Amino acid sequence: MESHASCRLSCPTDVADPAPQIPAPDRSQRKHKLFFWGALFFFVLCGLVWFMYWLIWGQFYESTEDAYVTGNMIMVTPQEWGIITSILVDNAQLVDAGQPILEIDRHDYEIALEGAKADLGDAVRKSTQMFIQVEQLKAKKEASKADLVRAVLDYEHRKALVSDASVSVEDFQHSETTLAAAWATYIGTDKMLAGAIAQVENTTVATHPIVEQAKASLKKAFLSLHRCTVLAPARGIITQRRAQVGQWVNASDPLMALVPLDQIWVDANFREVSLKNLRIGQPIEMHADMYGRGVHFHGKVVGLNPGTGAVFSILPPQNATGNWIKIIQRVPVKIGLELKEIEQYPLMLGLSTTVTVDTHDRSGDRLPGAAPVEAVYSTDVYADELSGVDEMIDQIIADNSQYPAEPES
Repeated sequence: MESHASCRLSCPTDVADPAPQIPAPDRSQRKHKLFFWGALFFFVLCGLVWFMYWLIWGQFYESTEDAYVTGNMIMVTPQEWGIITSILVDNAQLVDAGQPILEIDRHDYEIALEGAKADLGDAVRKSTQMFIQVEQLKAKKEASKADLVRAVLDYEHRKALVSDASVSVEDFQHSETTLAAAWATYIGTDKMLAGAIAQVENTTVATHPIVEQAKASLKKAFLSLHRCTVLAPARGIITQRRAQVGQWVNASDPLMALVPLDQIWVDANFREVSLKNLRIGQPIEMHADMYGRGVHFHGKVVGLNPGTGAVFSILPPQNATGNWIKIIQRVPVKIGLELKEIEQYPLMLGLSTTVTVDTHDRSGDRLPGAAPVEAVYSTDVYADELSGVDEMIDQIIADNSQYPAEPES
């Protein structure tokens, strides 16, 4: 009992509860919130910057890396058959338009030209004989006319005298026969003259059809001889040389290729979703992987191809199947480049490029206008292939249309 009493005395019943403790702020949570709001502000700022970039600049430019340099590649072929005697150029060499690049054996063509000269001379002589024959028949006609007049007079004279027996019947009959023969001779001579005139009418010795035909044969032989020297059709670089000295070649056999330096463009394959704002004539800027970003090429959009690249492939896709998957197609866009920049920084066919089109001006056409009447590409290398042949023909005609008065001993 005492223990309990003492316990009650020593342990007071009314003991006050300790005060509740306030937790200290979590510093990591504050960092997380600060990072979240900072990141949110950063992304909003980036989105705003991107939107401003697209609004001011990005929406007016279309770019693609699927772009490659292409251009014309001329296959050099001979125009005559023969054996190659010399090759004057090799791969990777630059040649000028009209420069000789290959020689074919000339002997056969030299013989053919000499034969054509002889044929022309013979044709001139035959033509001259035709004109001389006309003059001969004219004289013969006059002579037969005189014979006819004499026969008519004899006949009329004997006809008046035969009735009184001043002329015998036999003599009269002879005059009658002579008249008929003279008339037949006159008619025959007249027809021969008409035929001879028909052969030379409205022409001269130099322009007679047989002479013109011989002229054409001579020009063909002259041209064939000239074409034994194969010329470069344009200024460019030689490639794919297949010709060998001593090789027999036929006309139109491909011997080498030539890439003209001024006939180069770029085929940029834009996605179909990027074609909405592309127009013909819009300016472009291009970079070639060969030169890097430091070299800028400029040009313009020339035209859009009338189909995607897949349509013109050897095996066009067939999409009418059950496992069809939509794939964004690409359309080749032809890009013309400035010639002076290509001359300063030459481009090779097949090089990879990056093309950017400025679409600020969208007033142009999507489809090109009618093709121009004048030639898009041309060469004057072959314009003078017949130079000198007319002088040769004139000399041959002059040498064969005049005959000496007396044969030379």
